[in-house]
Amino acid sequence: MRQTISSPISPNRGSISKPSKGRRAAAGEADPKLREELERASSGLTYSSESDRPFEFFALNYPGKRTTPSVAEFARLVDAPAGVPVEVSSLEIFFARHTTTSDPYDGNAQRLRPRYEELVRALSQRLRDVKVYRVGTGEVTCYIAGLDASGNLAGLKTIAVETRSS
Repeated sequence: MRQTISSPISPNRGSISKPSKGRRAAAGEADPKLREELERASSGLTYSSESDRPFEFFALNYPGKRTTPSVAEFARLVDAPAGVPVEVSSLEIFFARHTTTSDPYDGNAQRLRPRYEELVRALSQRLRDVKVYRVGTGEVTCYIAGLDASGNLAGLKTIAVETRSS
């Protein structure tokens, strides 16, 4: 059975296959254990920007690669329209607002900080060459992506709302 997760950038990308239990995921299929672990680690957490948005698992077929794609290749993989900005940053920089630079006087932020730190650990341990790709402006689709054991590009995605005042 194939389940598709739509993206505001590309409704046709980010398809996820659910392999049957008891076998390892093949290239192009999402690893069910990886999906379960990342969904559990991110459950109830949001990425804070001008709007707090949840995390969602994604996987893309990316066979035979040893490193995550370049910015241009990633834009092609997610069908980003020509001219839409795509940036890349590190996992640590992306999550800094929830971990290293979280407000020490905000009780809720401090209560959630260990969960965000655990999410960063899970992403770092389960995926290779993890990067954060930011696609668009205003409503920026953020893909926290790395290579899984089956040759897929997988991870979590969320939306960051970033309006700029003139």
